[in-house]
Amino acid sequence: MKNKWNIILLITLIITGCGNLDVYEENQAIISASWPDDKIFRFEFHSTDTIAPKDIYINLRHTNLYKYNNIFLFVTTIAPNGRSLKDTSEFTIAKTNGKWLGSGLGGIFEVRLAYKHNVRFAQEGKYIFYVQHGMRERSLKDIIDVGIRIENVK
Repeated sequence: MKNKWNIILLITLIITGCGNLDVYEENQAIISASWPDDKIFRFEFHSTDTIAPKDIYINLRHTNLYKYNNIFLFVTTIAPNGRSLKDTSEFTIAKTNGKWLGSGLGGIFEVRLAYKHNVRFAQEGKYIFYVQHGMRERSLKDIIDVGIRIENVK
């Protein structure tokens, strides 16, 4: 009987110990897989942890018809106190030989782009992220959705 409880305890510890480290993730669809340059996506993250470092990723889904191997994004972050930071970042989404990074199935590819590492959200409250494409085209075709993922550093 004692062994039975030890096994149950061990299984419980394994299940809870392998829990998901994700803190926040939200993705938003792009209508008709065509992202206008004036379309800015807004994401809200409510931080209660001012100590543990986080990694921030940009999620991107695109078709195999996307004609570039990179994407430029403007990312603006607004802290709870109203201070803002705007970044222009270039992300590679395909190798030089044309092979897409990330994972794909049936002509749709997903890639998680490392935006910031070891970030500490110094204030509790709502952080707002705005994401806009910075490519030269007025309407960026074959991008399906964009998102933000924030997780505890592993």
